[in-house]
This record gives sequence, structure tokens and C-alpha cells, in this order.
Amino acid sequence: MASLASPSNSRLTCLANGTTYDTVLIEPKQNNPYILFLHGFPASSYDWRRQISFFSNLGYGVFAPDLLGYGGTDKPSQLEAYKLKQMSEDIVSLLDHHDIKEVIAVGHDWGSFLLSRLANYHPERILAYIFLAVGYKPPYDHFDVDVINDLTQRRFGYPIFGYWHFFNSAEAADIMTEQIESSTTIIFPPNPDIWLEYLCPPGGIRKFYEKEMTGPLPDWISESEVAIYKQIFSAANGGYRGGLNWYKTQMANLNSVDEKAVPSDRRQTDKPALLVACTKDYVGIPSMQEESTRMFANDLAVESLDCGHWVQLEKANEVNEVLKSFIEKRLLKA
Repeated sequence: MASLASPSNSRLTCLANGTTYDTVLIEPKQNNPYILFLHGFPASSYDWRRQISFFSNLGYGVFAPDLLGYGGTDKPSQLEAYKLKQMSEDIVSLLDHHDIKEVIAVGHDWGSFLLSRLANYHPERILAYIFLAVGYKPPYDHFDVDVINDLTQRRFGYPIFGYWHFFNSAEAADIMTEQIESSTTIIFPPNPDIWLEYLCPPGGIRKFYEKEMTGPLPDWISESEVAIYKQIFSAANGGYRGGLNWYKTQMANLNSVDEKAVPSDRRQTDKPALLVACTKDYVGIPSMQEESTRMFANDLAVESLDCGHWVQLEKANEVNEVLKSFIEKRLLKA
């Protein structure tokens, strides 16, 4: 959450639609651009702590919201609030409120989904696109997780979204919150192969919780950092329910009407784009992420890092340098 990611730079903003967002806002030095950081599931602006300090120290503006359902931001129960077009409008309203005209936009996981819709609905606000682990996601006329699982089973030998059905269940939020030690292990696995066994196969994650499995932390996250994650996703702070609503909204196809209406000229861009692929991300399979992002970006750079899904944490220094180099070469070269 913003108050933990950068306490002195945390801002609460109430939008005209009544939604309150908690954000990290650091103004740029000189004429440097702002960088917008969009986190995924289950996360908050705290996920960007290693990027916030790095890029703000270089003089870039930083804007990192707790997205809807997370951290210090509102957590509505109605699925309609989590439609990607509505949340895109919220991000633009936040930028307008703080008089931020354009941004370099960085997305990770579900943040990459949201960045994809910002590209479709508000491309005029984006200077360049950066996708971490998960690439650009095209608009869906109809989203069917079973079709995706069948496709990846045939192509890669396993389904990638087996866990979605559990996440869509009525009991998932309570189970994940009550068994937060198990949640910590499956979210931050000590070995990325755990996802192949328990996250990707249908029914695997339910078995993981039934066994109340736990494990050691990976070496790229500390006990004190995990304690903060547990605070962010504690029952007192709403647990995982808000974040799971992103999955429920997508599986209910509540985004389909909006996405069918996206015109063809909003489905591609000539602006600079970067994909940072993760070789050991068994959900965000690098070849799939590159294929979908190349369909969108005519000017795409691709970097691969030898790590799992949480690249901004596991390979923070490398990510920071890759992003810095991309921005300097592609946007500040003049």
C-alpha cells in the first residue's frame, strides 16, 4: 500500500465517481517524465518499492497507485466496478487530478492487462509501454479460461490458468486470508516449479490449501517484507477479496461489451514498447507474451531475465537497469 511503499509521498485522492485511491506520488526533477507503475495480483504499490526509490533518485516522476481492491484504495464488492474500462477511466482521472499529462507506463501481471486497456482507450496519455512478465493482452470478444487451458495444454504440455476456477469460487477469499502462510508460499514460491505442480493444474491450488502447505521464503524477499504483505492482505484490511474480483469480473465476461467496441486503430501502436520476459514464469510463458505483444507494438524491444514471475522483486537491479536503458535510448535520446 502507498503508505508503506513510500510513506512521505502517499496521497489519498477521491475521484468524482466517489472512489478513493491511495497512491505514491513523487514529482519529477527538471523536465523528466512521470513513470506510472501498475501492480498485479496479489500486490499493491508496495511491490514497486525498489523501482520507486531508484527512479525517483534519478529525477523521474513516480506515480504508483494501489489499484482498485488493494491496499489503501477502495474495495467495492460490486463486480461492475472492476471492469477494465472503468478502472482505465479511474487511472486517467487520477492523472488529471494531479495534472499529469503523459506517462511512461509500466505494468506487471494484472497491471499489464490494465495497461493494455489504457492503450486501447487512452493511448494519448502514454509515452511508452513497458510490460513485465505478462505482455499486452488484446481485447476479448469473449473470454473463456477453459479454451486457454486447452490451448496451452496442447502447445506446452500443461494448462496455465488452472487456478482461475478456484479464484472465481465464493470461498477462495476466505481460504486464502485464513491460511495466509500457505498463501505466502504459493504466491512467493521458494522454487518456481511449485507453480507447475499446484498453480497451473485445475484443482492443484485447492489441494495446496487443503494440505495447508507452507515452505521457506525465496532469497529475494525478507521476513520483514513478508510481514508487510501479510498486513496488507490481513482480514482487517479486506484480505484477498478485492483482488480476486478482477478474476471474477473477467470470467463473468463483464469486459466483453466494452472490448468488442475497441476500434482496430486502437489495437496497435507505433510508440516504443518493451517486454521483460521471465524464463521461469510458468504462467506468463515468454513465447506467448512476446507473440501477443508483437501483435500490438510495431516498435518492440524484448529482454529476458532468468527468474520467476515476480521479476521486479527477484531481479530488481536488473529490471531497473533495463528500464533505465530503454527510457534513455528510446525516449530521452534527443
